[in-house]
Amino acid sequence: MRTSRYGSVVRGPSEHQVSEIIFDVGPWFLNSIPVEINNTVLYFISRPLVPPGDPLQTALPKLDLSSFLAAIFSTTQAETLKTTPRTSLLIPHNSAFRRLGMLVSAHLLAASSKKDLENVLLHHALNTVEYAQSLKNGSQHTFATLEGSDLQLDRTGNRTLFVSPSGGWAGMQAEVYTQDILTQTGVIHELSDVLIPRSVNLTVGKLVRAAQGSTMSSLAIKAGFDWLLDGTAPPEGSPWDDDELTGAGWTLLCPTDDAFKNLNLSQIFLDVVMLRSVVAQHVIPSPRSRDVLRMFDRDGLYNNRPLPFDDSPTYSTLHSSSSAYGDIVFRWRDDMEPNGYVVGIKDARGTDGAADWARVLSWGRSTTAGGGGVIEIDRLLTPYYPPWWIAYGAPTGVGFVGCLMICAFFYGIRVLWIRDTEATYEPVGGFGPDDES
Repeated sequence: MRTSRYGSVVRGPSEHQVSEIIFDVGPWFLNSIPVEINNTVLYFISRPLVPPGDPLQTALPKLDLSSFLAAIFSTTQAETLKTTPRTSLLIPHNSAFRRLGMLVSAHLLAASSKKDLENVLLHHALNTVEYAQSLKNGSQHTFATLEGSDLQLDRTGNRTLFVSPSGGWAGMQAEVYTQDILTQTGVIHELSDVLIPRSVNLTVGKLVRAAQGSTMSSLAIKAGFDWLLDGTAPPEGSPWDDDELTGAGWTLLCPTDDAFKNLNLSQIFLDVVMLRSVVAQHVIPSPRSRDVLRMFDRDGLYNNRPLPFDDSPTYSTLHSSSSAYGDIVFRWRDDMEPNGYVVGIKDARGTDGAADWARVLSWGRSTTAGGGGVIEIDRLLTPYYPPWWIAYGAPTGVGFVGCLMICAFFYGIRVLWIRDTEATYEPVGGFGPDDES
């Protein structure tokens, strides 16, 4: 190739091949007809052709990709993604971080979670250049990433593309918007959602830290629930080592640290029985219904939730086995912010009910076996023990009314018995003729 002040001269491999020259002469020649001179074709364009920049520089003007780009620049992997040749970068939209779940996003963007974030970013870079045509019509279904694990591509009948990560939770996927944005190292496409690789293990403990729940974490460890935070099974011989719970996931209702400001934590820590009851009231085993889980994972809108919240569902907690008031229930309220959901102890009858309910602030789904995760709430749900007039008032009233009914029944029988057996009199020797007349 030889460059002149008019443009670039492209020569073919042989003397008989037609070369092409592109002249930069101004916008008025943009639609002109190419001119052929000897073995050369001249094209007139409006401005010089500039080679594409690196992937990050190319994506920078697109404001809808700013969250992912900011995450890249906050790590040490920016240079890797800029310079690695023959790559396809899949960049999620800004809304993808909200759909990921606020606690998961908060964890990934925390300063202490750089390694997890870097693995997520590298999982969005294919180590091959794939254009829209090859993605929509190609035979390949899995693609290796710079993170080290594969992405799986699924094509629907209407040629919509969905990609699934190597890890994350069941049903996690994103729609691929093929853009064919050329870069110095390959091409850029866009995604609807962030993808989690199998190298990133989102435990309840990580999500609790993202929820600013250090106090609740301390309570759980002190009560012997450290296995819950680590994402492992309950230890053998523990009160929670139950065959019915084997393989279950766990969801923790996590009050923020501010929720404990007006509580006597010393009293809770000193009373081991009370401590375990408090923590158990906030631990929900994953629902066992396969139909519920299948519907839950298939719905993309609710895919980032540890549990379904709609239709006022009721869930048992680890406190349900020892209390008639251990179950909790979710409800939607229009006057509640920021998410509109509240969670409370089922059938609790407080003075005003406020102490038995909490607002749902945010949530995050774990990637451990069985599912589950963390739901951030604004108040501690203290186990409910009804006052005596509620606990004994109704049974006493029923018993009293029952006794009255029994007494009334036997009194009625006695009255009828006396009436039927009332004494009659007859003269000795019977009635005479005059008496009968």
